[in-house]
Amino acid sequence: MEAVTPLHIGSGKLDVEIGEVDLPVLRDPRGQPYIPGSSLKGRVRTEAERIARKMGMDICEPPNVDNMCGSKKSRVEDFCICCKIFGTAGKISLASKIKFRDAYPLENVERLLERTGIAIDRGTGAVAKHALYTIEAIPAGAKFGLEIVADNLSDDELKLLKAALKSVEDSALGGSSTRGFGKVKITIDCVRERTAGYYLGVEGEKVVSGEDAKRWLMV
Repeated sequence: MEAVTPLHIGSGKLDVEIGEVDLPVLRDPRGQPYIPGSSLKGRVRTEAERIARKMGMDICEPPNVDNMCGSKKSRVEDFCICCKIFGTAGKISLASKIKFRDAYPLENVERLLERTGIAIDRGTGAVAKHALYTIEAIPAGAKFGLEIVADNLSDDELKLLKAALKSVEDSALGGSSTRGFGKVKITIDCVRERTAGYYLGVEGEKVVSGEDAKRWLMV
């Protein structure tokens, strides 16, 4: 995953010391920025739900558990396609078929960007009091290793997952997307298909790589 424009994945830090950035990015223990799998999963699920609704599918309304299939449906077979892929909670809980690993930079990010912003008072249309703030971002061009593990997806579920990944590229990841942040490019380097026989050591894995892997996302 490559940051086409600056990327802000916020740390959620509430207390800011004098001289610190108001909105810092999330960092690992080494001080390097990274993208948590939960952020990736949430963004991809949102795009999958949007696409499915546009195609006329009946999709539930997360994140409120009361509005999700686990609370509204009595059988897993009746769950919407997004709950079948990404999981649901409620009276019936269903684990996600998709695991998104945390994405770490392929090379050290030596320097982060800082941008200054101004908040507007919606009531007056003027600059709000104490409105000046600084936001930290990963620079454009930074690349992250992204691993997604899928378990027993149906053909329709895999098709929707691919569509959602492509849609993320035309949407945004992280914060401040209305200020130009968050455009990313996803490139599939390798697809590995592993069966029960692979784990038993009686058969090999099927590997798609190179140009075939890049085309795999588009099929």
